Amino acid sequence: MVRRGLRVTDVAQGAGVDKSYVSHFLAGRRRGRVVREYLIRIGCPATFLGEDVRKVA
Repeated sequence: MVRRGLRVTDVAQGAGVDKSYVSHFLAGRRRGRVVREYLIRIGCPATFLGEDVRKVA
């Protein structure tokens, strides 16, 4: 996010969620498929985002 100049609010708008949800996701307090998939779609390597929620359950 830093390299691309993205802010939490940018990711929240792109993913269609609240910015607090993105903050919790990035801090590891929430696991969310929507935010994860959005970050991957814009070029974030999946290895930076931890395990996929669907595989954990």
